[in-house]
This record gives sequence, C-alpha cells and structure tokens, in this order.
Amino acid sequence: MNTLSQVKPLQPVAVKPRSLPSVGDWRPTLLVKTWSALKWMMQRVKAQQARKNLRICESVSLGEKRFVAVVQVDEERFLIGGSSSSVSLLTRLSEAKTFAAALDQEAGKIS
Repeated sequence: MNTLSQVKPLQPVAVKPRSLPSVGDWRPTLLVKTWSALKWMMQRVKAQQARKNLRICESVSLGEKRFVAVVQVDEERFLIGGSSSSVSLLTRLSEAKTFAAALDQEAGKIS
C-alpha cells in the first residue's frame, strides 16, 4: 500500500486582502484612549497633591519600637508618641516661629 497516493495534494488557501481602516474609523477609539489617559494623569496629580498636606517634621526613636514625632497638617503641628501597638496625641504645638521672629520678640521685651 502506497501512502503517498492516499495523501491529497495541498491546495492553496485563498487569502482576501485586508484593507486598513480609514482615519475616520480610528478617531473615536483615539479620542476615548486619549481621554482615558488624561483622566488617569489628572487623578495621579490630585493624589500626589493631597499627600503633601501631611508631613512628619521630625521624629526621634526612643528604642524598642517607640518614637516621638512632630507631625504637620496644613499649618498646624502636633506632637505624637507611638509604640508597636498604638499612636497617641501628646499635645498640639504652638505655631512655629522663625528664629528672627523669636529674637525680635525677646528683644522687644528687653527694651
């Protein structure tokens, strides 16, 4: 038995030429993708700006997972203490003064 005689010869497959979509077909998709990218970038910018309202001015380790820190929220400053299991507000700090302002105030008391 000859297996080559049983195999059918391969026939070429007819390939239809595909045309590229016109520019008009791409406009809605391009517009949606651009709008989505702009929305995503604006959300990232807002998230980064929101994080800047809270900052740690200074912190000191007290050993064994304990610390004291000065935290600033907008224009207010707080002294907080923390351990491995809790964080506590110790006091609200008075407004920060520059050294020059404090020196002028003390000089005014002497005069």
